Amino acid sequence: MLIYRVASILLLFFTSIGVVAQTNPNKDKLNLGIIMGSILDATKADAVPYARVDLKRLSLDSINRSVLTDKNGSFEFNKLPLGYYTIKISSMGFVLTQLDSIYLREERYDFNLGDIKLKPTSDLSLSEVIVYAEKPLFENKDDKLTYNIGESALSNGSSTAELLKNIPLVNTDPNGRLLLKGREPKILIDDKPTDLNAQQLQDLLESLPGSSIEKIEIMTNPPPQFATETGGVINIITKKGKIGWVGRLNISGGTRGEGNFSGNISYRNKKFTYNQTVGLGASQLIGNSYNNRTNLYTDSSNRLFSTSNYTNTNTRPNIRSQIDYELSKSHLIGLVYQGNMNYFNNVSNNSFTNFNRFNEAYRISNRENRSAGDGFTHSVQGSYIYKAPKNLAEQLRFFLSANTSKNDNDRDFYQQFLSAGMVPTGIDSTQTQYFNNFNKSFSTRIEYIKPLKLKYSQFTTGATYFSSWFHNTLNTNFLRKSDGVMIPNELLSNDFYFKQKILTFRAGFSLWFKKDIRLSFGAQAEQTILAFDFVKGNVANTKSNYWNVLPNLTLRKEFTKVFNTSLVYRATIRRPGIGELNPNIDYSDPYNLRYGNPDLQPTLSHNFDWNFNYTKGKYYFNTSIGFNKVSQVFNTIRTLGEGGKTNITWLNIADRNEYEASAFGGYTFSKQFRMNASIGFTYNQYGQSEKKLYLYQDGGSFYTNLNYTFTPSSVWTFEGTARYNRYANPQGISRTNINTNIGVQHKLFNRRLILSFNAIDPFTPQELSSVTNGPRFQLESFSTTRSRNYRISISYQLNRMVQKSNLSEKEKNKLLNQVKKEKA
Repeated sequence: MLIYRVASILLLFFTSIGVVAQTNPNKDKLNLGIIMGSILDATKADAVPYARVDLKRLSLDSINRSVLTDKNGSFEFNKLPLGYYTIKISSMGFVLTQLDSIYLREERYDFNLGDIKLKPTSDLSLSEVIVYAEKPLFENKDDKLTYNIGESALSNGSSTAELLKNIPLVNTDPNGRLLLKGREPKILIDDKPTDLNAQQLQDLLESLPGSSIEKIEIMTNPPPQFATETGGVINIITKKGKIGWVGRLNISGGTRGEGNFSGNISYRNKKFTYNQTVGLGASQLIGNSYNNRTNLYTDSSNRLFSTSNYTNTNTRPNIRSQIDYELSKSHLIGLVYQGNMNYFNNVSNNSFTNFNRFNEAYRISNRENRSAGDGFTHSVQGSYIYKAPKNLAEQLRFFLSANTSKNDNDRDFYQQFLSAGMVPTGIDSTQTQYFNNFNKSFSTRIEYIKPLKLKYSQFTTGATYFSSWFHNTLNTNFLRKSDGVMIPNELLSNDFYFKQKILTFRAGFSLWFKKDIRLSFGAQAEQTILAFDFVKGNVANTKSNYWNVLPNLTLRKEFTKVFNTSLVYRATIRRPGIGELNPNIDYSDPYNLRYGNPDLQPTLSHNFDWNFNYTKGKYYFNTSIGFNKVSQVFNTIRTLGEGGKTNITWLNIADRNEYEASAFGGYTFSKQFRMNASIGFTYNQYGQSEKKLYLYQDGGSFYTNLNYTFTPSSVWTFEGTARYNRYANPQGISRTNINTNIGVQHKLFNRRLILSFNAIDPFTPQELSSVTNGPRFQLESFSTTRSRNYRISISYQLNRMVQKSNLSEKEKNKLLNQVKKEKA
């Protein structure tokens, strides 16, 4: 059955390309080329409206076209045949400027030239010729995989979330978290940490249009300021925006029970940039699961079989505002506000059946869990960048951020016990739990970059300070049936304060030597202070204060322009968060109690990697092998307690060795069809004592994804993604089935209206199966989510990317004649 499903998925995945291809038998003769850009005044940074742009193909047919820029200085040529092109730009009062060597070809047929700056005639009397230095769509340089989205004119019709799906090594886990090489990365926007949870980040990326993104940087070996991040870094660089304003509306809905509305508007003049995004998302997730646990005792065994089905509904408004202002070439300031809210209402129905060693049911119960609440997060970030007037590469950067959030959650539990004939016995239990938590944090970061006399070399240093304050209250009550009064349950109640402070100092050098050898090295010293102060609860107050020094070193050799290799060493730290530390007991499943551990220590790791990269023409390939020596690993551990219950908490379990290998690459088959793929494997090895005492198991985690993009014309795009994950933990293995997403996009009305259709998991819903083995128990689990979804999305560009001129034909001809006279 599994082979049939896999074959069916792959068949649809690839035949969707052929079906579309057959509808365009003369696809190789289509004129798909696009060239667009904006014309600016080099001295004032103002738009240059109604400038004449002449396009010429350097071939025997000598194709010639001419347009005038719009009021925002923008222009566009489309439906161009392949070949080399030159562009001449002329406008009164400016130097005649020519761009050469724009090469439209099969693997690259769309170009966004960005801002082209014209010099006033007073600066230079002769014409200026510029050889266009094209950036590849994918670029591997300085330990960064860069997706130059701004180089593609086709990115205007995609969201940032959709663009990320086409980047190698990036996928998601069953909980929707974004992963890089199988680990959760640090997400930056314009070099600033987002500090959002998985759902808030997803809402933001889906509402952020691809047209506002300049490039996405993937750093599996991050720069010194983020070198201690175990999962690497994804940095999303936004455009400063077009001169004038640009707006876009998006709406989508799916059969799974989801909807999303978002709007984006941006404005830019020569020094000021404003970007505003608002959105509203709603979803309903439906799923079910079962658990079959065998409890092993010295002289007997018993079994617990449980089933559950749930419906979770969420409504999530969000808003993001960004302002950047250039006081001068040396002084830049920025301000970002991010706001998120969440309203939820969840319900689950559970059944529990206990069997004795003769497989006879001796305890049966049903339990209904309800959870409703709301929360908000407000975040403000400010930045100041100083660039030295004599050398703009010498910079001092200062970042400041503050966050506040509040979450309320009311949970009700009703459990009814049944006889073997499924008849109520009259015994039941009613409990309530009221969670309230409030969090605020403050952070600041300062960075200094100093170029050195040695070419391309630099010195960097910096410091960060982070302070977080968290207040949690949990009040648990049970219903006393004799008088119907809710009585407090102090054993399951808590009231505590959690404080954490992190102070870091770092310094590093990047040195370039002859024969294209680069050596980068540095170190970061960190102090972490945290404390739990319990007003009410059954846990003692705890305090921790520890220092860590984390060095890093990279040796890189570029053999040619297309092949390089690097050796990397990084010491990293993974600190437990409030989710792992919080001692509140989750009582939603009375047979599997979950809670955090305030005594957790951070996980430290020494990471060694050897990377190879080859990029040439239509294809690129990157592979790496690595070894990680990890100490004080913290992970969820399940133990069997009294009464057949298991306790699930976080523990520093052991040291372990990790062996990993990964590869990713892509190939451009034609001007319409591109494909890339990635694969990775990590093998965890534990010590013999842990295997003997706790039944830990060596195991491997595996991930892979494959995606393609097929663009038969500038208004049609077909794409598909397939991914698979297998996760290893000290007590077992979890694996997903193959998840797929197949989509088609069509642009109408001069590409202002964009219609998209996605078939998500059309064959099977998302499934997760797990096997867990521990001292005195064995557990088999299975869960499935209604992920099969047929979604329609509509996006509308409020204004054309290239505006039509308001001039009459007579006025245009007059203007063109004036330009010709000035050129003469």
